[in-house]
Amino acid sequence: MNKKTIDVHHHFYTPEYINELSTVGVVEGGGSQIPQWKPENSLEVMERYGIDVSILSVPMPVWYFKDAKKMSEVVRSLNEFGADTVRKWPSKFGVLATLPLPDVEATLNEINYAFDILHVDGVNLMSNYEGFYLGDPRFEKVFAELDRRKAVVAIHPAVFTGSDIPSSKNAGSPIKTIEPSLFEFIFDTTRAVANLVISGTIKKYPSIKFILSHAGGTVPYVANRIIDRSEIIAFYQKVQSGQIAPPAPEVFQKMLEDAQKESLRQLGSMYYDTTFSVNIHEMSSLQKLVDNSHILLGTDYPLGQEIGMRSNMRDLRSYEGFSEKERYEIETNALILFPRLNG
Repeated sequence: MNKKTIDVHHHFYTPEYINELSTVGVVEGGGSQIPQWKPENSLEVMERYGIDVSILSVPMPVWYFKDAKKMSEVVRSLNEFGADTVRKWPSKFGVLATLPLPDVEATLNEINYAFDILHVDGVNLMSNYEGFYLGDPRFEKVFAELDRRKAVVAIHPAVFTGSDIPSSKNAGSPIKTIEPSLFEFIFDTTRAVANLVISGTIKKYPSIKFILSHAGGTVPYVANRIIDRSEIIAFYQKVQSGQIAPPAPEVFQKMLEDAQKESLRQLGSMYYDTTFSVNIHEMSSLQKLVDNSHILLGTDYPLGQEIGMRSNMRDLRSYEGFSEKERYEIETNALILFPRLNG
């Protein structure tokens, strides 16, 4: 089988969507100007940097549109455009559907339409929706449906500050001179993943295949802290209330170790993209957390512009922490998640 290099972190916008965003005051994403884009732009840079297929997704939240009907209309137009793009270039693009969360019922309807009518390759979720993180009980029906469909679910960071326009250069950053994409994005991915694990969502819905942006944010570094302690807490509360006798310290220690192993297993089941993350500090932590088969190529084009794609590809192909075989695998691992592209 010929090598097929796949970029799983590749965005798209439509002129209509950019115009709609501008009407509610949104002109930036993560502190960067939202770029004009058309499929031909991606095809040109993909050719230049040896990328065969890009999985398209919209990296912006849709909660900017406060009217539920408007939000659903915007989402539908984006998903139809993405699906049309794949139909025109089926061997060059895949697409992840945008969902109108936090509106759960509208989201369930869009999931059905996106998979059954548009035949999307998966969905793209924000790390939080108006401050409610993935794993929140209000999203239970959504994850149940995605699990039923054995869906691929990419998680892209979002910053929510409670403001009407949480998209300015320093929105969400406690240090107002620092753009949110530098630190708040990776921290918000970590919050979402922590909540998914600690809430029991990943354990409850094991058929969902998650892809995390930017090597999982700080997840690899703080993995030992991301633990579902619910059973330990329940046990300890019984001890405190006198329902059971205090156990030996090693009993609690064994419970904690078992919980930690289970959480690490869950984290190891997720997929992590390389977007702006191939360096000794981030990759050395990630390589200790997951098998190489769970690392995927990502470039963040067009938001990262062509210089970003060039940087991502150069870093991956020159990083000494990967063997040639491992680099090959990282560029092609996404075929596991998107078997349609094997054709």
